Amino acid sequence: MFRQEVGIVKKLLITLMGALLIAGCGSSSSSTAPDIQPPPTTDIVTTGTITGFGSVIANGIEFNTDTATVTMNGEPGNLSDLRVGMMVSIRGTVNNETGAAVASQIMFSHEAEGPVRNINMFQNRFVVLGQTVMVDELTVFDDMSLDNMADGNMVRVSGHWRSQERIQATHVNRIADAYALGMMMKVKGEISQLNTATQQFNIGTQPCDYSAASLELGAADLANGLYVDVFSSSPMSNGDMLLDRVQAKDRDRDRDQLCDSDCDFEIEGYVTSFTSVTEFEVDGQPVTTTDTTTYVNGTVDTLALDVKLAVDGVMDEAGVLVADRIVFRFPSLVEIEADIEAIDTTAASVTLLGINVTTDESTLFRDHGSAGIVDFGFDDLVVGDRTEARAYLDEAVVVATRLERDDPDDDVTLKAPVETIAQPNVTLLGVLVATDQNTVFQNEAQEVIDADTFFALLKEGSIVKAQGIYDGASILASKLFLRDCEQSCM
Repeated sequence: MFRQEVGIVKKLLITLMGALLIAGCGSSSSSTAPDIQPPPTTDIVTTGTITGFGSVIANGIEFNTDTATVTMNGEPGNLSDLRVGMMVSIRGTVNNETGAAVASQIMFSHEAEGPVRNINMFQNRFVVLGQTVMVDELTVFDDMSLDNMADGNMVRVSGHWRSQERIQATHVNRIADAYALGMMMKVKGEISQLNTATQQFNIGTQPCDYSAASLELGAADLANGLYVDVFSSSPMSNGDMLLDRVQAKDRDRDRDQLCDSDCDFEIEGYVTSFTSVTEFEVDGQPVTTTDTTTYVNGTVDTLALDVKLAVDGVMDEAGVLVADRIVFRFPSLVEIEADIEAIDTTAASVTLLGINVTTDESTLFRDHGSAGIVDFGFDDLVVGDRTEARAYLDEAVVVATRLERDDPDDDVTLKAPVETIAQPNVTLLGVLVATDQNTVFQNEAQEVIDADTFFALLKEGSIVKAQGIYDGASILASKLFLRDCEQSCM
């Protein structure tokens, strides 16, 4: 566990070393050293995506939730309201001896609720109430997918904030096919183009009319750049959102209610503001680094705007997270859909198409098979399960960001960087992908092209997606797609 490995263990060792030093300082054998014991538990606050149940798993920590209170959008909720993919803030304790974590509070608030507009399948994005919503391999859809999303569908979106007021969706669910009178719409964002004379402003590209709204912050406090939640239960008027309520909102969601100064804190999200390697924000949370900050999967020079991180540290009196450890999270270049050939429970890995795929504390598990297990996890997998893995490459290691069990299928899928090219074949992650006269080829613009044109576009490192039949050693591709990683891997 992230916390166990760094924060708790480090603090426990420091405490124990202090006790040993005190015990060793006595010059008389008759003197009695004080019996100094480490604290039994450490308070912790974590903000991240729910990756599994069995209790609640977020940021690699499995929290017992027997005594936890749940808040959903500021209202009392239930554990049954939570779903894999939702962004939550959790306050709890971790036992310093056993590593067992217990949650006392779980808080969830979605980023937008409203009608879908401007669906862009190629760029994997759409718009809700003026906010651009981006989806990737980690986005969990309930009761829908991007493929069957339609203009006007009413959806709820949970996710991370990125730069330029974009939402990186972690969970999307359809609440209705279309808006109906009285439905609540909601969106968060910064006020822009404020006009106090007409009583209007924009959130993103969404015009808002606050002339009849309840201002929980006061009209005099409205200002460009102010971060707010806005609510409406009225139909749009010429594209304007007629607001019922305007509420000032900290960008850090509910963290300010959960974490005091000196609070042990960890957060997963994107760098939303970057001044320097010692001054940046993750999902709106100010972060600073020190000479003792450690980095995993990257270096201090890897820090930049829109890089995804998991940050672990202590909150100071000014509300700045002082980072002990930063783990870089990378987009998934690899996609594999096939039957599980072997399982290594010790290494927490599976073999697909002869490729070893490792899981870790951040891997998201889902069961899309007929069993439909809600609290699905690694231990539920068996050899022969049809499984889809989304993963990144850590040098030669394939690390899964998402592992889903699906219903059986004859075809397999493999997407990965090209290793070798020898027309009519390519090699992906050591797997030979053969083509023949029946193979359909597609370029980055998703246009069908001939084999010669396709292979002329290829180079080592190009991202290629193959679908076809696997014979235990190679794939005979029925389809071979060239993918633009700037679009398909984000």
